[in-house]
Amino acid sequence: MYFIINLIRKNGYFLFFLCLQIIASILIFRYNVYHEVVLGKASTNIGGAIDQHTSKISRFFNLPTHNRALQEENAILRERLYALGVKDAKTGVFQRLDSVQYHQTYSFIPTDVINNTIVHSHNFLTINRGKNDGVQVGDGIISQNGVVGIVTRVTDHYARALSILNTNTKINARLKGSEYFGTMVWDGKDPRYTYLTEIPKYVDVKVGDTIETDGKSPVFPEGILIGSVASKTIDNVSGDLNIKIKLKENFANIKYAYVVTNLQRNEIIEVEKDQTANPNPNVQ
Repeated sequence: MYFIINLIRKNGYFLFFLCLQIIASILIFRYNVYHEVVLGKASTNIGGAIDQHTSKISRFFNLPTHNRALQEENAILRERLYALGVKDAKTGVFQRLDSVQYHQTYSFIPTDVINNTIVHSHNFLTINRGKNDGVQVGDGIISQNGVVGIVTRVTDHYARALSILNTNTKINARLKGSEYFGTMVWDGKDPRYTYLTEIPKYVDVKVGDTIETDGKSPVFPEGILIGSVASKTIDNVSGDLNIKIKLKENFANIKYAYVVTNLQRNEIIEVEKDQTANPNPNVQ
């Protein structure tokens, strides 16, 4: 105790100056928008670099498992290429997918998930692709097992995404083979399950039915797998079904993914924004 008191006596002015510097820095970065943006970008880049090196070490010890997963995915992609009549598969995975029904075109960017959380109510993930690779805020992220998240922040080499295991995430989803669709949300509890709401109670839903994206949002293509029906109840307030979904993706072990970019997203958003602002075309 005497040593600590003596240290404070000898360096009191320096410690006081240091405290003032810390307080001033906090005030600058908290109340100045420019400095806050600079700090956010720097922290994302530094955190991304650290996470990437940590992820490399982890992946080294899990190479056999990951190689097997990649082999299985490549087999599925090859089957799809042959089904579409594509005989030359040297170019690798699809670079563009057209959805005739919704007139949307998507590009796919392979990426590694270098950081991911599942224990919080607001979970995020970090990928090692950024602006230089064509990633944009609002892009979707999927894996070979289904929907993963939505990009919320992008730097030159990294991107941060809102996981579907986040209570703020809402994704359009439907029962496969059905015209009924609703909103998928997470209750912040079990990372193995999410919930599909806004489905009328008279809809025939069975345990094991597939849940997928409906293609009506500008983020994800139609028919991307999410999971399967685990159980269903009727909401006492809305009277609609509350469907519990068993997620296909194991978020505790996700390593590889694809960034999905809707090449017509900005046009779709612009059209919907104009319609919202002026719903009556006769009124100028």
